[in-house]
Formats: sequence, C-alpha cells, structure tokens
Amino acid sequence: MKPSFKNGYFPTCDGHLIYWERHGTPDAEPIFFLHGGPGGRSTRHHLEFFDVDRFDIVLFDQRGCGRSHPHGELKHNNTGLCVEDIDALRQHLGFEKISLLGVSWGSWLAIQFQQRYPHVVLKTTLVSVFVPFTANVSAYDQKLREGLAGVSPGTDGCSARQIYQILGNGCTAQQRQAATHWLKAALQLNGQTMRQGTLDDFVDEEAVRAIRLEMHYHLNQYFFTRRQENLILDANTQVIQGIKDTFGMTSLRWLRQRLDLQCQLLHAGHDAFDGAVLKAVRRTLTRSLCP
Repeated sequence: MKPSFKNGYFPTCDGHLIYWERHGTPDAEPIFFLHGGPGGRSTRHHLEFFDVDRFDIVLFDQRGCGRSHPHGELKHNNTGLCVEDIDALRQHLGFEKISLLGVSWGSWLAIQFQQRYPHVVLKTTLVSVFVPFTANVSAYDQKLREGLAGVSPGTDGCSARQIYQILGNGCTAQQRQAATHWLKAALQLNGQTMRQGTLDDFVDEEAVRAIRLEMHYHLNQYFFTRRQENLILDANTQVIQGIKDTFGMTSLRWLRQRLDLQCQLLHAGHDAFDGAVLKAVRRTLTRSLCP
C-alpha cells in the first residue's frame, strides 16, 4: 500500500490550534511522535525514525510550537495541557490505542502521558531522555549560566530570567542578541555548534518566540511537581540513551531509582539523529508487544 499523507489543525478548548500531520500506512500501528523542546517542532526529517510501511505516523507541533497557533503563546501552556492535547488528538483522529516515540523533552511528555492514560498506550519508546526533577534543572541552569558568560564576555552573572525578560520586552535587536546568546550556550551544553552566519540566519522572529517559550518552561521548572516522582511504566516501555549525554544519563539514573527499565546504552550524545541512535530507534520501534 502506498504511504499516505494528511494534515490539519485540532482546536483545543482554550484557544490553541494544534497542527498535525499523518504519514505512513493507514490501519498500521498508530504511533505519535513527541518532539523535543519545549519550543521545538516536528518536521519531515523525523520520519527517518520510522518504517512508513509499518506505521500510521502522527507528527504534531505541541501548543505554541512550529505551525501550531498562536505561535509562541505562553498562556495556557504547560506540561499538563500538552499531555491532554495528545489524548485529545488521539480521539480526534479516531485511534483507540497508540504507541509513543518521545525524544528529549518529548520523552518526559511520553512518560507523563502513560501515567495519565495507561489504558490507551500500546508501547512507548524514550530517546535521549530528559526528566525535569529539581536537581537536574538546577544543574542545567547553572551550566547554561556558565555558558552564557562564555559566549557573551562581560555578562558574568547574566541569568535565564534576564534573558527571558529581554525576549519579552526588548527591542528587536536586543531580542535577537539575547536569543543568539541563549542558543549558543544551549548548543555548547549539548556538545553541538553552529556557524555564526547560520546562527544569525536562524535567529529570526519565530526563533525568538520559540526560545522564549522554552524559557517559560525552564523558569517554571518545567511544571514538575513532587507527585510526578511516583511513576509506573509498563513492560512495553524501552529507553535508548547516549552515554555522552550528561543530563540524559542523570535523568536515566533518576528513572532507574524508581523503575525497572529496559534500556539500550549507546556511545552517543544527545542527538537522536546520531547514526547509532537512529538505527536503534528504527529497530526498537518494530518490537513485538509484551504479553
């Protein structure tokens, strides 16, 4: 059967429009892809994770992200509402049960979805995991602060909150400069770089809004609560994690203290498109369900 493509918008009850795309093979295993961020987006590039002949694939942009509207909107935008959107979209598209592939920030959304709606989950794959428990976010914030001082000499003491305020209230030039500084620090933290020219082209008005949305989550501790420490994940959950991903490994240790997880450790960083990670994801997605 020839892979199909459909797309559309799903309206939430609080003013957001969630953009979605459906790829692959109708009536095959339905699987939702949960992108990273917060503030990221889904692209056709993410189809590389899947065998389109074996899956009915749903890509969507989380509220405020990508092609969803209003872009960069902070109102009614938190982790719990993003989780509710997944189930609302599942029902809108007519799926009884779905599998999940969550990458980076998307891995935490997948975990939270399984806590709230375990009866509709077939299997879950978590890649380059991120868990926003307090100590992890504090360490991440400190490294970002050090990174900001490194990429912008003379800004020692500059905080995420100050960058966030500029992104919300500064003039266009100030916003782009602040967004560039934040992005450089975040890339360096994950062992990645971007040429200055490419970076300058990338940081436009849309990127400023996306980074402001990311920082909205970061400054609110990703809306993490103590009750989220009590987790249950079923036997059809698997983790794929690069050992060079510092905060991913810290997140994995936190999860393993609470859960008996099936996990593949790879010599890789945070990048889910690393060849070894990508190969492992494609192989793992085709596994059979546990009884």
